[in-house]
Amino acid sequence: MHARFRDRVRLTEPVGSRFSPLQTANFRYFFIGEVINRVGSSMSGVALAFAVLDISDSASALGIVVAASSIPMVVFMLLGGAIADRLPRALVLRGCNLLQGLLQTTVAILVLTGTAEIWHLVVLEALGGVLFSVTYPAFLGMVPILLPPEERKAAFVLIGQATSAVSIAGPAISGVIVATIGPGVALAIDAVTYLVAAGLLALVKLPPGDRTQAQPSVIGDFKAGWAFARELGWVIPAASCALVFNALVSGAIGVLGPVIADHTIGREGWGIATACQALGAFGVGFILTHVTIRVPLRTIMITFAGWCLPMLVLGTHVELWLLCLSFLMAGASLGLLDLSWNLTVQDKVPEHMLSRIMAIDGFFSFVANPIGQLAVGPIAVAFGVGQVEIGCFVIALAVAAFAATRPRLNAVRLDEPEAQASLR
Repeated sequence: MHARFRDRVRLTEPVGSRFSPLQTANFRYFFIGEVINRVGSSMSGVALAFAVLDISDSASALGIVVAASSIPMVVFMLLGGAIADRLPRALVLRGCNLLQGLLQTTVAILVLTGTAEIWHLVVLEALGGVLFSVTYPAFLGMVPILLPPEERKAAFVLIGQATSAVSIAGPAISGVIVATIGPGVALAIDAVTYLVAAGLLALVKLPPGDRTQAQPSVIGDFKAGWAFARELGWVIPAASCALVFNALVSGAIGVLGPVIADHTIGREGWGIATACQALGAFGVGFILTHVTIRVPLRTIMITFAGWCLPMLVLGTHVELWLLCLSFLMAGASLGLLDLSWNLTVQDKVPEHMLSRIMAIDGFFSFVANPIGQLAVGPIAVAFGVGQVEIGCFVIALAVAAFAATRPRLNAVRLDEPEAQASLR
Protein backbone atom coordinates (compact mmCIF):
# COMPACT_ATOMS: atom_id res chain seq x y z
CA MET A 1 0.00 0.00 0.00
CA HIS A 2 1.28 3.44 -0.87
CA ALA A 3 2.83 5.16 2.17
CA ARG A 4 0.81 8.36 1.84
CA PHE A 5 -2.47 6.51 1.59
CA ARG A 6 -1.49 4.34 4.55
CA ASP A 7 -1.09 7.53 6.59
CA ARG A 8 -4.68 8.48 5.78
CA VAL A 9 -6.44 5.12 5.98
CA ARG A 10 -4.79 2.08 7.53
CA LEU A 11 -6.12 -1.47 7.61
CA THR A 12 -6.18 -2.81 11.14
CA GLU A 13 -8.07 -5.22 13.35
CA PRO A 14 -11.52 -3.98 14.33
CA VAL A 15 -12.15 -2.81 17.87
CA GLY A 16 -14.56 -5.40 19.20
CA SER A 17 -17.24 -7.12 17.17
CA ARG A 18 -19.14 -5.49 14.33
CA PHE A 19 -22.32 -6.06 16.32
CA SER A 20 -20.95 -5.27 19.78
CA PRO A 21 -22.76 -1.89 19.98
CA LEU A 22 -26.06 -3.81 19.97
CA GLN A 23 -25.12 -5.31 23.34
CA THR A 24 -25.78 -1.88 24.86
CA ALA A 25 -29.52 -1.68 25.52
CA ASN A 26 -29.84 2.06 24.92
CA PHE A 27 -28.17 1.83 21.52
CA ARG A 28 -30.13 -1.31 20.62
CA TYR A 29 -33.48 0.40 21.19
CA PHE A 30 -32.28 3.49 19.31
CA PHE A 31 -30.92 1.45 16.38
CA ILE A 32 -33.99 -0.76 15.96
CA GLY A 33 -36.27 2.25 16.19
CA GLU A 34 -34.33 4.14 13.54
CA VAL A 35 -34.21 1.16 11.19
CA ILE A 36 -37.99 0.75 11.47
CA ASN A 37 -38.41 4.49 10.96
CA ARG A 38 -36.23 4.48 7.84
CA VAL A 39 -38.17 1.57 6.36
CA GLY A 40 -41.28 3.72 6.47
CA SER A 41 -39.51 6.84 5.24
CA SER A 42 -37.98 4.97 2.30
CA MET A 43 -41.49 3.91 1.28
CA SER A 44 -43.16 7.29 1.70
CA GLY A 45 -41.37 9.07 -1.15
CA VAL A 46 -42.81 6.75 -3.80
CA ALA A 47 -46.22 6.66 -2.11
CA LEU A 48 -46.49 10.45 -1.76
CA ALA A 49 -45.51 11.01 -5.40
CA PHE A 50 -48.30 8.77 -6.67
CA ALA A 51 -50.77 10.16 -4.15
CA VAL A 52 -50.14 13.64 -5.55
CA LEU A 53 -50.44 12.40 -9.13
CA ASP A 54 -53.75 10.72 -8.29
CA ILE A 55 -55.09 14.10 -7.13
CA SER A 56 -53.55 16.19 -9.90
CA ASP A 57 -51.73 14.66 -12.84
CA SER A 58 -49.23 17.49 -12.78
CA ALA A 59 -45.47 17.55 -12.35
CA SER A 60 -45.79 21.11 -11.05
CA ALA A 61 -48.10 19.97 -8.24
CA LEU A 62 -45.63 17.26 -7.28
CA GLY A 63 -42.79 19.78 -7.27
CA ILE A 64 -44.76 22.11 -5.00
CA VAL A 65 -45.47 19.32 -2.49
CA VAL A 66 -41.81 18.21 -2.42
CA ALA A 67 -40.60 21.80 -2.06
CA ALA A 68 -43.07 22.34 0.79
CA SER A 69 -41.01 19.88 2.84
CA SER A 70 -37.50 20.79 1.71
CA ILE A 71 -37.74 24.58 2.09
CA PRO A 72 -38.64 24.71 5.83
CA MET A 73 -36.18 21.87 6.42
CA VAL A 74 -33.34 24.06 5.15
CA VAL A 75 -34.62 27.30 6.68
CA PHE A 76 -34.91 25.89 10.20
CA MET A 77 -31.96 23.44 10.16
CA LEU A 78 -29.52 25.65 12.07
CA LEU A 79 -32.08 26.48 14.75
CA GLY A 80 -32.98 22.79 14.86
CA GLY A 81 -29.42 21.96 15.79
CA ALA A 82 -29.55 24.48 18.64
CA ILE A 83 -32.81 22.96 19.93
CA ALA A 84 -31.36 19.43 19.75
CA ASP A 85 -28.33 20.54 21.79
CA ARG A 86 -30.46 22.46 24.28
CA LEU A 87 -32.74 19.55 25.22
CA PRO A 88 -32.08 15.82 25.87
CA ARG A 89 -31.69 14.38 22.36
CA ALA A 90 -33.58 11.15 23.06
CA LEU A 91 -36.53 13.25 24.23
CA VAL A 92 -36.29 15.46 21.12
CA LEU A 93 -36.26 12.43 18.82
CA ARG A 94 -39.14 10.77 20.66
CA GLY A 95 -41.28 13.88 20.47
CA CYS A 96 -40.50 14.55 16.81
CA ASN A 97 -41.23 10.93 15.84
CA LEU A 98 -44.55 11.09 17.67
CA LEU A 99 -45.53 14.32 15.91
CA GLN A 100 -44.33 12.99 12.54
CA GLY A 101 -46.44 9.89 13.10
CA LEU A 102 -49.53 12.00 13.75
CA LEU A 103 -48.86 14.14 10.67
CA GLN A 104 -48.37 11.10 8.44
CA THR A 105 -51.48 9.46 9.90
CA THR A 106 -53.44 12.53 8.83
CA VAL A 107 -51.94 12.34 5.33
CA ALA A 108 -52.78 8.63 5.08
CA ILE A 109 -56.39 9.15 6.22
CA LEU A 110 -56.90 11.97 3.71
CA VAL A 111 -55.48 9.86 0.88
CA LEU A 112 -57.34 6.67 1.86
CA THR A 113 -60.67 8.48 2.11
CA GLY A 114 -60.14 10.30 -1.17
CA THR A 115 -60.51 13.72 0.46
CA ALA A 116 -56.89 14.86 0.11
CA GLU A 117 -56.23 18.07 -1.78
CA ILE A 118 -52.89 19.49 -2.84
CA TRP A 119 -53.01 22.27 -0.25
CA HIS A 120 -53.57 19.67 2.50
CA LEU A 121 -50.39 17.87 1.49
CA VAL A 122 -48.44 21.12 1.16
CA VAL A 123 -49.29 22.20 4.71
CA LEU A 124 -48.63 18.77 6.23
CA GLU A 125 -45.35 18.31 4.35
CA ALA A 126 -44.21 21.78 5.43
CA LEU A 127 -44.83 20.87 9.07
CA GLY A 128 -42.94 17.62 8.52
CA GLY A 129 -40.01 19.58 7.08
CA VAL A 130 -39.85 21.73 10.21
CA LEU A 131 -39.79 18.62 12.40
CA PHE A 132 -37.06 17.05 10.26
CA SER A 133 -34.89 20.13 10.75
CA VAL A 134 -34.79 19.22 14.46
CA THR A 135 -34.76 15.42 14.08
CA TYR A 136 -31.77 15.33 11.70
CA PRO A 137 -29.17 17.01 13.98
CA ALA A 138 -30.61 15.28 17.06
CA PHE A 139 -30.19 11.86 15.42
CA LEU A 140 -26.60 12.60 14.36
CA GLY A 141 -25.70 13.58 17.92
CA MET A 142 -26.99 10.37 19.53
CA VAL A 143 -24.22 7.80 19.01
CA PRO A 144 -21.56 9.63 21.08
CA ILE A 145 -23.90 9.79 24.10
CA LEU A 146 -25.05 6.17 23.78
CA LEU A 147 -21.70 4.40 23.42
CA PRO A 148 -18.08 4.64 24.61
CA PRO A 149 -15.48 5.80 22.03
CA GLU A 150 -14.24 2.30 21.15
CA GLU A 151 -17.75 1.21 20.09
CA ARG A 152 -18.71 4.21 17.98
CA LYS A 153 -17.07 3.27 14.71
CA ALA A 154 -18.88 -0.07 14.63
CA ALA A 155 -22.12 1.77 15.45
CA PHE A 156 -21.70 4.25 12.60
CA VAL A 157 -20.97 1.38 10.19
CA LEU A 158 -24.06 -0.53 11.38
CA ILE A 159 -26.27 2.51 10.87
CA GLY A 160 -24.78 3.12 7.43
CA GLN A 161 -25.32 -0.47 6.32
CA ALA A 162 -28.88 -0.53 7.63
CA THR A 163 -29.66 2.71 5.82
CA SER A 164 -28.23 1.34 2.57
CA ALA A 165 -30.17 -1.92 2.84
CA VAL A 166 -33.41 -0.08 3.56
CA SER A 167 -32.88 2.31 0.64
CA ILE A 168 -32.72 -0.71 -1.68
CA ALA A 169 -35.71 -2.60 -0.31
CA GLY A 170 -38.02 0.21 0.82
CA PRO A 171 -38.87 1.85 -2.52
CA ALA A 172 -39.33 -1.56 -4.17
CA ILE A 173 -41.77 -2.68 -1.47
CA SER A 174 -43.57 0.66 -1.65
CA GLY A 175 -43.89 0.35 -5.42
CA VAL A 176 -45.61 -3.01 -5.05
CA ILE A 177 -47.99 -1.70 -2.36
CA VAL A 178 -48.82 1.42 -4.36
CA ALA A 179 -49.46 -0.60 -7.52
CA THR A 180 -51.63 -3.26 -5.84
CA ILE A 181 -53.36 -1.59 -2.88
CA GLY A 182 -52.76 2.12 -3.23
CA PRO A 183 -50.46 4.91 -1.94
CA GLY A 184 -52.60 5.52 1.15
CA VAL A 185 -51.67 2.13 2.61
CA ALA A 186 -47.93 2.78 2.16
CA LEU A 187 -48.34 6.17 3.83
CA ALA A 188 -50.21 4.52 6.72
CA ILE A 189 -47.34 2.05 7.17
CA ASP A 190 -44.93 5.00 7.32
CA ALA A 191 -47.07 6.60 10.01
CA VAL A 192 -46.96 3.41 12.10
CA THR A 193 -43.17 3.22 11.82
CA TYR A 194 -42.85 6.72 13.30
CA LEU A 195 -45.02 5.74 16.27
CA VAL A 196 -43.12 2.47 16.80
CA ALA A 197 -39.82 4.37 16.71
CA ALA A 198 -41.16 6.82 19.30
CA GLY A 199 -42.11 3.89 21.54
CA LEU A 200 -38.66 2.32 21.28
CA LEU A 201 -36.99 5.66 22.01
CA ALA A 202 -39.06 5.82 25.20
CA LEU A 203 -36.99 2.83 26.37
CA VAL A 204 -33.72 4.76 25.98
CA LYS A 205 -32.74 5.85 29.47
CA LEU A 206 -30.04 8.52 29.63
CA PRO A 207 -28.98 11.21 32.10
CA PRO A 208 -30.03 14.71 30.94
CA GLY A 209 -26.43 15.75 30.22
CA ASP A 210 -24.60 18.91 31.18
CA ARG A 211 -26.37 21.94 29.72
CA THR A 212 -24.83 24.55 32.04
CA GLN A 213 -23.31 26.27 28.99
CA ALA A 214 -26.71 26.80 27.37
CA GLN A 215 -27.51 30.39 26.44
CA PRO A 216 -30.65 32.18 27.66
CA SER A 217 -32.36 31.60 24.29
CA VAL A 218 -32.28 29.23 21.29
CA ILE A 219 -30.94 32.09 19.15
CA GLY A 220 -28.11 32.50 21.65
CA ASP A 221 -27.35 28.79 21.42
CA PHE A 222 -27.29 29.03 17.62
CA LYS A 223 -24.84 31.96 17.74
CA ALA A 224 -22.62 30.08 20.20
CA GLY A 225 -22.60 27.04 17.91
CA TRP A 226 -21.68 29.10 14.86
CA ALA A 227 -18.90 30.83 16.82
CA PHE A 228 -17.56 27.46 17.94
CA ALA A 229 -17.61 26.15 14.36
CA ARG A 230 -15.55 29.16 13.25
CA GLU A 231 -13.18 28.63 16.16
CA LEU A 232 -12.56 25.02 15.11
CA GLY A 233 -11.52 26.28 11.68
CA TRP A 234 -12.38 23.18 9.63
CA VAL A 235 -16.16 22.81 9.93
CA ILE A 236 -17.23 25.63 7.60
CA PRO A 237 -14.56 24.94 4.91
CA ALA A 238 -15.51 21.24 4.87
CA ALA A 239 -19.24 22.07 4.78
CA SER A 240 -18.63 24.54 1.93
CA CYS A 241 -16.98 21.76 -0.07
CA ALA A 242 -19.97 19.54 0.71
CA LEU A 243 -22.22 22.25 -0.73
CA VAL A 244 -20.30 22.20 -4.03
CA PHE A 245 -20.33 18.40 -4.32
CA ASN A 246 -24.00 18.09 -3.38
CA ALA A 247 -24.93 20.73 -5.97
CA LEU A 248 -22.92 18.89 -8.63
CA VAL A 249 -24.43 15.49 -7.80
CA SER A 250 -28.02 16.73 -7.48
CA GLY A 251 -27.78 18.41 -10.88
CA ALA A 252 -25.51 16.20 -12.98
CA ILE A 253 -26.72 12.86 -11.62
CA GLY A 254 -30.10 13.59 -10.06
CA VAL A 255 -31.49 15.67 -12.94
CA LEU A 256 -29.42 14.96 -16.06
CA GLY A 257 -28.76 11.30 -15.23
CA PRO A 258 -32.32 10.11 -15.96
CA VAL A 259 -32.38 12.22 -19.15
CA ILE A 260 -29.25 10.53 -20.47
CA ALA A 261 -30.43 7.09 -19.34
CA ASP A 262 -33.74 7.55 -21.13
CA HIS A 263 -31.86 7.70 -24.45
CA THR A 264 -29.24 5.04 -23.68
CA ILE A 265 -29.79 2.28 -21.10
CA GLY A 266 -33.48 2.99 -20.49
CA ARG A 267 -35.42 3.64 -17.30
CA GLU A 268 -35.09 0.10 -16.00
CA GLY A 269 -31.33 0.26 -16.54
CA TRP A 270 -31.18 3.54 -14.65
CA GLY A 271 -33.02 1.99 -11.73
CA ILE A 272 -30.58 -0.93 -11.64
CA ALA A 273 -27.56 1.37 -11.86
CA THR A 274 -28.66 3.74 -9.10
CA ALA A 275 -29.50 0.80 -6.82
CA CYS A 276 -25.83 -0.17 -7.12
CA GLN A 277 -24.87 2.93 -5.15
CA ALA A 278 -26.77 1.69 -2.10
CA LEU A 279 -25.29 -1.74 -2.70
CA GLY A 280 -21.78 -0.28 -2.74
CA ALA A 281 -22.41 1.62 0.50
CA PHE A 282 -23.74 -1.56 2.11
CA GLY A 283 -20.86 -3.74 0.92
CA VAL A 284 -18.09 -1.40 2.01
CA GLY A 285 -19.40 -1.61 5.57
CA PHE A 286 -17.82 -5.06 5.89
CA ILE A 287 -14.43 -3.44 5.28
CA LEU A 288 -14.79 -0.21 7.21
CA THR A 289 -14.57 -1.83 10.65
CA HIS A 290 -11.01 -2.86 9.68
CA VAL A 291 -10.00 0.66 8.64
CA THR A 292 -8.26 3.25 10.79
CA ILE A 293 -8.73 6.75 9.40
CA ARG A 294 -5.75 8.99 10.09
CA VAL A 295 -6.41 12.22 8.17
CA PRO A 296 -10.21 12.23 7.93
CA LEU A 297 -10.91 15.49 6.10
CA ARG A 298 -8.43 14.68 3.33
CA THR A 299 -10.08 11.28 3.06
CA ILE A 300 -13.47 12.99 2.81
CA MET A 301 -12.35 15.18 -0.09
CA ILE A 302 -11.00 12.19 -2.01
CA THR A 303 -14.19 10.21 -1.44
CA PHE A 304 -16.26 13.20 -2.56
CA ALA A 305 -14.55 12.84 -5.94
CA GLY A 306 -15.32 9.11 -5.90
CA TRP A 307 -18.98 9.94 -5.32
CA CYS A 308 -18.93 11.87 -8.62
CA LEU A 309 -17.56 9.01 -10.76
CA PRO A 310 -20.93 8.30 -12.48
CA MET A 311 -20.68 11.76 -14.08
CA LEU A 312 -17.65 10.61 -16.07
CA VAL A 313 -19.53 7.59 -17.42
CA LEU A 314 -22.68 9.61 -18.14
CA GLY A 315 -20.66 12.16 -20.08
CA THR A 316 -18.60 9.73 -22.16
CA HIS A 317 -19.65 6.13 -22.84
CA VAL A 318 -22.90 5.01 -21.19
CA GLU A 319 -23.10 1.24 -20.82
CA LEU A 320 -25.06 -0.44 -18.09
CA TRP A 321 -22.21 -2.50 -16.62
CA LEU A 322 -19.88 0.51 -16.58
CA LEU A 323 -22.46 2.77 -14.99
CA CYS A 324 -23.27 0.11 -12.38
CA LEU A 325 -19.57 -0.15 -11.54
CA SER A 326 -19.26 3.62 -11.17
CA PHE A 327 -22.29 3.73 -8.85
CA LEU A 328 -20.86 0.85 -6.79
CA MET A 329 -17.65 2.85 -6.34
CA ALA A 330 -19.66 5.98 -5.57
CA GLY A 331 -21.58 4.12 -2.86
CA ALA A 332 -18.38 2.75 -1.34
CA SER A 333 -16.95 6.28 -1.35
CA LEU A 334 -20.05 7.57 0.43
CA GLY A 335 -19.70 4.90 3.10
CA LEU A 336 -16.11 5.92 3.85
CA LEU A 337 -17.04 9.61 3.63
CA ASP A 338 -19.86 9.33 6.18
CA LEU A 339 -17.73 7.32 8.58
CA SER A 340 -14.85 9.80 8.33
CA TRP A 341 -17.10 12.76 9.06
CA ASN A 342 -18.94 11.12 11.94
CA LEU A 343 -15.72 9.99 13.62
CA THR A 344 -14.19 13.44 13.20
CA VAL A 345 -17.11 15.28 14.74
CA GLN A 346 -17.55 12.87 17.66
CA ASP A 347 -13.81 13.06 18.40
CA LYS A 348 -13.30 16.81 18.09
CA VAL A 349 -16.62 18.31 19.22
CA PRO A 350 -17.88 18.31 22.83
CA GLU A 351 -21.19 16.60 23.47
CA HIS A 352 -23.15 19.79 24.11
CA MET A 353 -22.19 21.14 20.64
CA LEU A 354 -22.66 17.99 18.53
CA SER A 355 -26.05 18.71 17.01
CA ARG A 356 -25.21 22.30 16.15
CA ILE A 357 -22.09 21.26 14.24
CA MET A 358 -24.01 18.51 12.44
CA ALA A 359 -26.75 21.03 11.61
CA ILE A 360 -24.24 23.37 9.98
CA ASP A 361 -23.04 20.52 7.75
CA GLY A 362 -26.64 19.51 7.04
CA PHE A 363 -27.64 23.07 6.14
CA PHE A 364 -24.82 23.46 3.62
CA SER A 365 -25.55 20.02 2.13
CA PHE A 366 -29.34 20.39 1.84
CA VAL A 367 -29.32 23.94 0.49
CA ALA A 368 -27.06 22.73 -2.33
CA ASN A 369 -29.69 20.41 -3.80
CA PRO A 370 -32.08 23.01 -5.23
CA ILE A 371 -29.10 25.05 -6.46
CA GLY A 372 -27.84 22.15 -8.54
CA GLN A 373 -31.29 21.06 -9.65
CA LEU A 374 -32.27 24.51 -10.89
CA ALA A 375 -28.95 25.54 -12.45
CA VAL A 376 -28.14 22.42 -14.43
CA GLY A 377 -31.04 22.63 -16.91
CA PRO A 378 -30.21 26.01 -18.49
CA ILE A 379 -26.50 25.13 -18.53
CA ALA A 380 -27.21 21.83 -20.30
CA VAL A 381 -29.29 23.65 -22.91
CA ALA A 382 -26.42 26.04 -23.57
CA PHE A 383 -23.52 23.56 -23.64
CA GLY A 384 -25.01 20.09 -24.11
CA VAL A 385 -25.80 17.35 -21.60
CA GLY A 386 -22.62 15.31 -22.12
CA GLN A 387 -20.36 18.34 -21.87
CA VAL A 388 -22.03 19.40 -18.61
CA GLU A 389 -21.47 15.93 -17.12
CA ILE A 390 -17.76 16.04 -17.97
CA GLY A 391 -17.50 19.64 -16.80
CA CYS A 392 -19.10 18.78 -13.45
CA PHE A 393 -16.70 15.87 -12.98
CA VAL A 394 -13.70 18.12 -13.74
CA ILE A 395 -14.96 20.67 -11.22
CA ALA A 396 -15.35 17.89 -8.64
CA LEU A 397 -11.76 16.72 -9.20
CA ALA A 398 -10.44 20.29 -8.98
CA VAL A 399 -12.30 21.07 -5.75
CA ALA A 400 -11.27 17.75 -4.21
CA ALA A 401 -7.60 18.26 -5.14
CA PHE A 402 -7.59 21.83 -3.83
CA ALA A 403 -9.34 20.99 -0.55
CA ALA A 404 -7.26 17.85 0.07
CA THR A 405 -4.08 19.94 0.09
CA ARG A 406 -5.27 22.66 2.48
CA PRO A 407 -3.18 22.71 5.68
CA ARG A 408 -6.21 23.63 7.80
CA LEU A 409 -8.00 20.43 6.76
CA ASN A 410 -4.93 18.21 6.81
CA ALA A 411 -4.13 19.31 10.36
CA VAL A 412 -7.17 17.45 11.68
CA ARG A 413 -6.02 14.00 12.83
CA LEU A 414 -7.78 11.12 14.53
CA ASP A 415 -6.27 9.09 17.35
CA GLU A 416 -6.40 5.31 17.53
CA PRO A 417 -9.83 4.15 18.83
CA GLU A 418 -8.16 2.51 21.82
CA ALA A 419 -6.72 5.85 22.86
CA GLN A 420 -10.00 7.77 22.67
CA ALA A 421 -10.97 7.85 26.32
CA SER A 422 -13.61 10.54 26.05
CA LEU A 423 -15.03 13.32 23.91
CA ARG A 424 -12.81 16.36 23.78
